Amino acid sequence: MSDLNVSYGLGARHEDHELAEERCWALLGASGVGRFGFVHEGRVAVYPVGYIVLHGSIFFRTSREGSIAKSLPQAGVSIQTDSTQPSVQAGWSVLISGEAEVVEDSEELTRLHGHMENEPWAGGIRDLFVRLVPQHVSGRQVYLAK
Repeated sequence: MSDLNVSYGLGARHEDHELAEERCWALLGASGVGRFGFVHEGRVAVYPVGYIVLHGSIFFRTSREGSIAKSLPQAGVSIQTDSTQPSVQAGWSVLISGEAEVVEDSEELTRLHGHMENEPWAGGIRDLFVRLVPQHVSGRQVYLAK
């Protein structure tokens, strides 16, 4: 047996708490990069995406021929983003879940093109806009207790 005294329990030096919805949206809007989780051909898939937050929804671009496009529309999808600071054992995570759909309205597409500052990181043509309509917003923050 180890001489290390862990009677306080593993993780007891850490504190965590749920983030308010307003704080979740602020963190989500500041990030711009996250992971899109969805089901494709009966399996969970998670892809990195660059996104924008606009008018209470999340938008990103993808390929018209890819697995995301082939899986839409779909309920129960999520976008997750986070930030960690391993040196101080701290971080946060935000998860937005809802329905994803293809944006088809030409006026909305024009507005979206005007707001997209960065090109998608994935190769190929990424001209299909996806909207995630949020139904559930959650977030957590963890840090070392003082």
